[in-house]
Amino acid sequence: MNGITVVRLQPAVWAAYRQIRLAALADAPSAFGSTVADEEAMTPADWRTRLTQRSTFAASASHGLVGTAAGIPCDVEGHAELVGMWVHPGWRRRGIGGLLVGAVIDWATAAPFRAIDLWVTVGNDAAEALYARLGFVRTGATQPVREDDPTLLELAMTRPL
Repeated sequence: MNGITVVRLQPAVWAAYRQIRLAALADAPSAFGSTVADEEAMTPADWRTRLTQRSTFAASASHGLVGTAAGIPCDVEGHAELVGMWVHPGWRRRGIGGLLVGAVIDWATAAPFRAIDLWVTVGNDAAEALYARLGFVRTGATQPVREDDPTLLELAMTRPL
């Protein structure tokens, strides 16, 4: 994609990751299990640890990071989970989401996992459509996004690798 590169983030760039993650939480609070307040309280060591424990990818433009997505091992044997997917509103509908999800799929395939799972907020039709275009299907499972609001639900999707 013209002017966009996808990079895997390392612990040394924790401050740039923190900045985009807080932007994501502020922009789409219903899409994440965490909150701005929770993550503003994280220390630099916490941010570095997160980048060590996850395979976090970012879409980088000339002026900085414009999107992120990460892969983690899942509770289900042989499955990975796509987490933290977000693209800055000014950069949406340019294929960046597909690039980020593709990077996580490539990571999971190389690991090697057998499938990749994700949760998407009910009503986030644009995200669900993106995931469906990339081969994810609904599993039928739902759960609350956060414990403090049991009415806000997310649905599970999966994709074989």
